[in-house]
Amino acid sequence: MKRWCTLRCVLLVGIIVCLSFGLWWWLRCGPETTLIVLRHADRPTSGQDALTPEGVARAQELLHVAEKVGVAAIYRTDTNRSRDTATPLANALGLTPVVYGAADVSGVVSQIFAGHRGQTVVVVAHSNTVPLIIQEAGGPTVPEIADGEFDNLFLVTVCRCRSGRATLVNLQYGAASP
Repeated sequence: MKRWCTLRCVLLVGIIVCLSFGLWWWLRCGPETTLIVLRHADRPTSGQDALTPEGVARAQELLHVAEKVGVAAIYRTDTNRSRDTATPLANALGLTPVVYGAADVSGVVSQIFAGHRGQTVVVVAHSNTVPLIIQEAGGPTVPEIADGEFDNLFLVTVCRCRSGRATLVNLQYGAASP
């Protein structure tokens, strides 16, 4: 009988320790934050701040790709091409995009983690800032994005504690870039 009581006590202590560790781990790293980072849709080669017809189609494809993943916020730069890329998705989800300065990579990533931890956020950026945003969020180094490349969609999943536990998945959406 005494042996049975000791065994139950040891088992109970073990369960309490395991539950405590699990709770600590969840509170420490809890729900992950997902960033969907992409370059604005296709623009003319002349450098105009607008989307081509292919870019308009790609913005619609972004709506198709992201409308059901539980996007909580959309961040975009202050350019027309970034606005026009984000608008179809924002309208469909009833969200007002947060506008940020393209050069403020650190600031926008900090703002996202401060306001949307544990949520899914779309970030519409530029060829030169997409890799920087991914890196600032804790993701790996991403190769430079070519001028004619518009079809990359990067999923960056970051542990709540942001201790270097980001994973990156590189997908393509819309028509393939040349």
